[in-house]
Amino acid sequence: WSPYKLLTVFTFIFQTASKDGEVRLVGGQSSHEGRVEIYYGGQWGTVCDDNWDISDAKVVCRSLGYSDAVTVLLKAAYGAGSGPIMMDEVACTGNEASLMFCRSNGWRRNDCHHSEDAGVICKPNEDESGSEVEGTTHVLDRSMDFAESLKNLYETRQFCDFNISVKTNGKESETSIICTHRIILLLNVDANFMVKDGAENFTLTVDEECTPYVDDFIRYLYIKKISVTLKSSKCIHKLASMYGILELQEFCSQLFTQLLPEDLSFQNQLSLYSYALSTQDTMLADSCLQYLAWNCKAFAESEAWYQLTWDQLGNFLFRSDIVVPDEFFLLEALESWILKKGPNSPDLDKALIQMIRFPMMHPEQLFQLQFNFTLYKSHQDLFQMKTLEALEFHTVGFQNLNQYVDLSNIDYMPRIYTSPTWSYLLSGSSIYNQYNPYYRYDYQNFYSQLRSYSSSFHTPKHTSFLFQSDMIQWSFAYYESAQSCRNSGRYCYYDNYPVLLLSFESRPSSNYSIQYQNKALMICKDSYVSDIRDFKNNLVVLPSNDTSSYTFPCSSNFSYQYVVRPLYYSEFQNTQ
Repeated sequence: WSPYKLLTVFTFIFQTASKDGEVRLVGGQSSHEGRVEIYYGGQWGTVCDDNWDISDAKVVCRSLGYSDAVTVLLKAAYGAGSGPIMMDEVACTGNEASLMFCRSNGWRRNDCHHSEDAGVICKPNEDESGSEVEGTTHVLDRSMDFAESLKNLYETRQFCDFNISVKTNGKESETSIICTHRIILLLNVDANFMVKDGAENFTLTVDEECTPYVDDFIRYLYIKKISVTLKSSKCIHKLASMYGILELQEFCSQLFTQLLPEDLSFQNQLSLYSYALSTQDTMLADSCLQYLAWNCKAFAESEAWYQLTWDQLGNFLFRSDIVVPDEFFLLEALESWILKKGPNSPDLDKALIQMIRFPMMHPEQLFQLQFNFTLYKSHQDLFQMKTLEALEFHTVGFQNLNQYVDLSNIDYMPRIYTSPTWSYLLSGSSIYNQYNPYYRYDYQNFYSQLRSYSSSFHTPKHTSFLFQSDMIQWSFAYYESAQSCRNSGRYCYYDNYPVLLLSFESRPSSNYSIQYQNKALMICKDSYVSDIRDFKNNLVVLPSNDTSSYTFPCSSNFSYQYVVRPLYYSEFQNTQ
């Protein structure tokens, strides 16, 4: 059998089980329209319409075999679905091969109801546009057999006609040859760079640590399937990055998130961040920075903190999702970094100090700066200017301040402050210990314990000292299921559980100049922040029995921290 005959033999199709990332349209009057549903983890689920647009629809339609998308539909136009809401805040470029490769909040990470299920209308193919109905289409899919045959073809090297030379960096004299099939590489858009312009062979140069994984990488070019371990992920990612194989690169980038929590010293996270910058992998770089920002207190107290370069620290301090007790803590960490690094350019130190959000410090903390900070002496003019700006924020009312100050500047936006002034920590043990056991017996003869917790805490109305004595009482709750919610006496209309709730217990006096962007922190094993979610309509929906849906996976034992973030609001303010 020649490879050309082999390509012909396996072109018939036999229906197989659904695969992760597969999409379908449900509820439409024809096959090219309907509610978008995507398969993941053994279940079909819907897609939330937050940020849903025509670029997302194009990816859905093309993955289903249609040439283009006609329009998008929102608000469950094809009826509300059931089961999990798989994706939210989808942001495709329009060129992805599958919806699963688009940016989103992650699997099952959403704050939506099924009333927000997304839909699409695809451009019908010519054989669908006629009025004659030809009956139901039946599909035969033996594509899995074809992939297995390609795998065997690669491994046996039968009929191979194109050599790939594998060289090791620093050991150019040590070369191995892998014989492959030109036609296979030519037909694969990810691999045809090897055979372009009629090349007779191709040289693959890799680091020594990556040579064991070259075979897996080339086999992927044949069958589009690869098993990646945490040990091999960096090398597979490096090869995919070198040769522009975006789907494999993104897959490895997502896998890195499982690596990040494993190193409590933060050395691994910092190493991966430097690697991401060198390979220009923005997704991986952002994941590393995100983990470091979410776990800033422990990071700033580790030796790895002092290994940050000036540029890296500048990128870090620009973020608003840094989780710290307060802004004063961040300034202390910055001073420690500058002093340990030794003499730097005064301009560089000044640029870093300016990234501290002085208006977010309490006036008493501002007063302490002149006495407790070594940097104050060498940058006295800068500290005095930033202190004056902060005191203006604390003493001038919104209407006057908004006329002269750009409140959209990030200096006036709080980060995620976890001090008791702005947050409440609900430990996992509190949820369990407070609960008075109530059992129900379900039809499968299993008992399930229904846990809940509710209480309240106080915060100032705003970070400005003008509101120091104007306190707000917040009511918060955790409900594991609809039944535990009903047991509390609440009206429970939520589609999914468990949920976190945060709302005013005593509504503050009307002040339309203040808005709240409150956050929920998921803390794994009292060790690291696994995820952060926005309260939307006072609600955060938590993944149920699927900890992989968290940004940084955690097997169990969660605590939850409710964080209040007040901001001044104006119509020109960019509240990212």
